[in-house]
Formats: sequence, C-alpha cells, structure tokens
Amino acid sequence: MIRIKFISISIITSLFFSCTSGGDKQKENTANQTKDSIVPVVKENFPKGEIIEKVICKIDASQSYALYLPSTYSIDKTYPVMYAFDAHGTGKLPVSMYKDLAEQFGYILVGSNNSKNGTAWEESAVIAEKLLADAQNRLSINTERIYLLGFSGGARVANGLTIMNGAIAGVICVGASTPASNFVNPRNNYTWLGIAGEEDFNSTEMKKYDKVELAGHNIKHALITFEGKHEWCKKEVMDEAFWWLELCEMRRNIKSKNDSLINKRVNPIIKQIETYMKKKQEFEAFNLCKKTINFYDGLTDLNYCLTTYKTLQTSKAVDKALREEEITWANEEKLKEFYMKGFQSGDLEKWKKEIAALNQKIKNGNNKSEMQMNKRVLGYLSLVAYMQASGALKQNQLPAADYFCKIYVLVDPTNSEAQYLTADVNAKQGNETEALVALNKAVINGFNDLPRMQNDTAFKAMQTSPDFIALMKKIK
Repeated sequence: MIRIKFISISIITSLFFSCTSGGDKQKENTANQTKDSIVPVVKENFPKGEIIEKVICKIDASQSYALYLPSTYSIDKTYPVMYAFDAHGTGKLPVSMYKDLAEQFGYILVGSNNSKNGTAWEESAVIAEKLLADAQNRLSINTERIYLLGFSGGARVANGLTIMNGAIAGVICVGASTPASNFVNPRNNYTWLGIAGEEDFNSTEMKKYDKVELAGHNIKHALITFEGKHEWCKKEVMDEAFWWLELCEMRRNIKSKNDSLINKRVNPIIKQIETYMKKKQEFEAFNLCKKTINFYDGLTDLNYCLTTYKTLQTSKAVDKALREEEITWANEEKLKEFYMKGFQSGDLEKWKKEIAALNQKIKNGNNKSEMQMNKRVLGYLSLVAYMQASGALKQNQLPAADYFCKIYVLVDPTNSEAQYLTADVNAKQGNETEALVALNKAVINGFNDLPRMQNDTAFKAMQTSPDFIALMKKIK
C-alpha cells in the first residue's frame, strides 16, 4: 500500500468553485420595459433572434460573451437581462440552452466566456463588473430588471455578486448556493431561486441554504428540484425560473400583473395538489403547497393551498418524511467525511471494493431516497478526485496524480475528464501507449477540446505519431 500526499483543498470555497413579447400566447414577458429605465442615446444593432457566440468587450478586449437578443428587440425599448455564468466559462452553453425562453419571455441573454472555476473571487468580481458595464453601454437594458444565473461554481459567483451589488434584482443558482465570498453586511433586498437535481452532490447544501440560511431574511426565495444530477437543468425546468422572475416583477410593479397568465399556471398546480391528497401522498402535497405559496404569494387566491399546507404541517406522515430527510442529510455528511479520509490512505484495492459496494446499492436498492443519496456521494467523490488529480498534476506530483486518477476513473468511468487526466499522467511518465488508450477513451466519452489537446505540453512528444493525429481527426 502506498502513502499519498493529500492535496489540501477547502471543500466549502472551491467545491465547489467547481466543478450555462407579447400577451397571452406564451410570450410571458409581463414588463419588458419601464419608463424609469435608462435608455442611453447610442445603442448597437446586434443581430436579433440568433446566438452570437463571441462579442468582444470594448472595455477589455481579453473578455467576451455570448449573446442572444429576442426577435422583438428594439433599441427604442428596454428589456430585462439575464447574465449567465457557466462553471467552465462556456458562455454559449447556457445561452443556447435557454435562448427559446429568452425569446418567449422577452429577455436579453448574456453568457460570460471568462468567468470560470478556479478563478479567485476578486478576479471573478472584476470580470463580472466589466461584463455588466459593457453590456449596459451597448444594449438596451431595463436597469430595474438585471438578473444573474449561474451553474455550480458559476452559481457561487452569481450569488456573491448579487449579495454585493444593489443593482441586481435577483439570482438563479443551479447546482450550488453558498456564495463565492463571505460578506460582513450582505444586502437582503433581492430574490433568490435555487435549482437542484435530486442526484446533485450539492443538493443537500441547496436545500439547507433555502430552508436555513435564508430564513429570517427579507429575501423572497424558493427551491426547485428535478430528476437529475450536477448539471445545467433542462429548458422545461428553467422555464419555471423565468416565470418566477416574472412573478417577482409583478409583485414589484403591480401594473404588470397578468391574471390570465397566472391562472393558466396555477390551475394545473391546484389540481395536482388535489390528486396528491386523494392518493394520500401527503409529503408531495406539502412540498407543492409550500412552493406554490412561495411563487404566488400576494398575486392570486391561495386559500386552498394555505389551508392544505396548514393541515399538512400537523400530519404524522409529513413529520416522518421531514425527519427521514434530515437523517438522510446527516448520513450523507458522514459518508462524505468517511470517504474524504479514504483519499489519504493510498489503498486502491479498498477503493475498488467501496465503489463497487456503492454501485451495488444504487443498482439493487429499493429506497429511492437512499439511492439518490448514494448517487450524490458518487458525484461528490468524482469532484474531489478531479480536484486532487488536477492539483497533483499542477504540482508535478505524478505518483499522487496517478493514484487520484485511478480513483477518478473508478468513481466516474464515463467522465471524459477522468480519462484525459489519466492520459496526461501517463504521458508525463513516458507511458505513450497507455496515454493514447486513455485519450481514446476520453474522446469516446465526449472529449472535444482540440486546442487543449494540441497545446498540452504533456503530449508534445506524441503529436507526430499516427495514432495521436488520428485522435485529433476524430475530434474534428
């Protein structure tokens, strides 16, 4: 058994930093311009209704962003804007995923190409400041409707920026919640919406943030969960987030309230709650009532939801489910602590047995909650293994990097990054054949970053080999 030096990492701060107009006919932008919004004299006429992958910042040419303007966009009006922060600085990703929603609700959608994981908070804040300033100068933005959206480490950046910037009306955090920096006197006059996959390793963190951290603050907040892992959510889930922002705007600007659209959304929810109650699915009814109250408070008649919610608060079934949820959270934290210690042991055979046991529990388990917990733990281990492997590589600690890569592949065998880092380690150790095998697996599993592969000094000696050239052609 080998002894491995454990690369020190703060799980809280870097995990973290880990790891995208009309009326009633689905054009649900209830207030896409207001009289008190500032419309600068000079605006640029960018193409409308299409994704612009790279807009170079005039303020700083080293920065750029992806952009989508709704087809209704006009420099004579102002529009709500959503700035998106992807964990890997791929602005096009969230813009392409949610452009249809930006079109539907009448939003400007901007995706940063510079903000990414591993960037210090101070630098992230500067990147964001320049991004917002450039867009403000060139686009026709409703300054009272500036929103931030982020995924994983990008969500931590977005949340931190919102807390420190009084011009931001609200934030949507996907896959993470704890802000990227601590604040002495944080503001609380904004809205917060969290979105978490039930299998996301940060799911428990987000539920606690919604239930505990934001409790008692003057912050309108809610949490949406979906069947998924640590990833940008599908468009159908993000639709609820855009709608949440519209509802928050209706509360702020009552003249924009649209009863027809509200009823169109609320009526099916009430029917679903009634169905849950008939089927004795009390915990599901309880959660949906709570969410509906958070969304529609002050905008429509919620007597049924409020009465049902109050009744369910004394339900034994709901009380049991809530206690089981807390027990699951506690067990999850214990498992994470146990495995974190295991990273220091250097015992790869033990890891093989532990990962096999976890996968077996996921495959054969009958308790959905436990299965989701075990998937979250695997996701957590994948992230920690990545951070340890990449950290060891940067410090040129090849035995440690090799060990962590092996754990990474065990935990997440179809992750292209696990295979790519394995190839990196083998190439640096002079094992060209093993490096090519790992690179090929990375490509099969979706690796497509050709510039990274071409510029990676670890592969310098291999770049003229026929097999390496063939792999590059595969990526093209």
